[in-house]
Amino acid sequence: MLSLDRTRVDKNNDRNHASTGRAYRTSCGASATPSIDCGGVLPQEPTRQQTVVSRTKTAILLAFVAALAAFVGVRVSESLQGTDFPDFYCAARMLAEGHGQQLYDAQVQRQYQERYGARVGTLYIHPPFEAVVYLAVAWLPLQRAYLWWSFLNVVLLGVAVRRLAREALPPWDWHLLFAASLTFVPLLLCLRQGQDSLLLLLLAVLAFTALRRDRAFAAGCWLGLGLFKFHLVLPLVLVLVLTQRKTSRSPLAVGFALVALLLAGLSTAISGWSVFTAYPSFLIHLQAQPFAGINPSAMANFRGLAWVFFHSDRSAWAIVAVCILSAAAFIQAVAVWKNVRLASYSSPPATKAGFDLAFASTIVFALLVSYHLNPHDLSLLLLPIFLLLQSVSPRTLRRLSPAGWIAAGLLGILFLPPLHLWGLKAGAYCLLSLPLLMLFFTTAFLARQGKAEIS
Repeated sequence: MLSLDRTRVDKNNDRNHASTGRAYRTSCGASATPSIDCGGVLPQEPTRQQTVVSRTKTAILLAFVAALAAFVGVRVSESLQGTDFPDFYCAARMLAEGHGQQLYDAQVQRQYQERYGARVGTLYIHPPFEAVVYLAVAWLPLQRAYLWWSFLNVVLLGVAVRRLAREALPPWDWHLLFAASLTFVPLLLCLRQGQDSLLLLLLAVLAFTALRRDRAFAAGCWLGLGLFKFHLVLPLVLVLVLTQRKTSRSPLAVGFALVALLLAGLSTAISGWSVFTAYPSFLIHLQAQPFAGINPSAMANFRGLAWVFFHSDRSAWAIVAVCILSAAAFIQAVAVWKNVRLASYSSPPATKAGFDLAFASTIVFALLVSYHLNPHDLSLLLLPIFLLLQSVSPRTLRRLSPAGWIAAGLLGILFLPPLHLWGLKAGAYCLLSLPLLMLFFTTAFLARQGKAEIS
């Protein structure tokens, strides 16, 4: 009898445990597992742990980069000879002292370079409104201004990489991408020169993520802010406006045009109405100036490629070759978007993969057809390189097509330092236009034919 009662009690206990487990699973979700109650202390949430780890990694990475940038910056800032930063700095100084109307007077620029830059070199050739950006550091002495601008460039890079990784590169940790970016030679040249290419990279990333979320007006505004490098932005905007859906074309064009008008008004306020004739005239006659900074042999675009074959960028044959190559690349860039058939974000993942690759090919197109391109401008190439990482990630290597393997090889050639360093040392950086051209056609092919395999 006693044993029978014990059996009943055990069965009741089993039922109670079972009901408790079911209640726990119902309240916490089907995938939840019971945890041991240790004095009423609940286990720490995994998401909170991940957040703490991510913030710790970010803090460590930023501290390391800041220390490295400070060390290198101090060494570099001791002598800014051969860098472009004094051009921007002196242009901002001219604005601060009320000489904006003389911004494109070469003689006045050189006077300011002698006074504040301790050297006479290349001239400020960007639109007037960009000099306003450099006012953020122009109140400091030249060396300190250079250090702060270098720090701001690193921050811009971090923001761009983090935004891109979270939006379009979910398998990749942005800390890893950020650290890898610091080995990219054009980016290092941008930091060394005190240039603005990383600002354009951030604006391109913001435009990409906005257009990816179907926010065409915002994308147009971001691209409009990049008009300080209009020779790169205008080809990109032209292709996007011609190839997006009807519901996106107008907002994209309106956003871009609105910001362009605002920047034109700002330029007028800085340099007067004469800027619309003085600035084009200044650019047309720039090559006649000493230290003009125009070297086709250092341009990794169609202009540099024509210089390789014709040893000139102004001969009739060179101009015809550049026009033919640019027209062919334009047709290809438009055809990529037409074949991808950009749709709404309720479409399958393959469409997003096609969108990413189409945007990547358009960035490469803009670099190739640009009339003027310096080695540091290839910092913009980080955007298509990181977007292509999706097609060569470890989870897709086993099923890569031959075009995918070619893309992987081109990424290695363009990202790793040897080819860049050789081109700079040999004075033949324009030869990088060849792998860049191959990357353009390979990316276009993947976007048109390989959307399913890389999604």
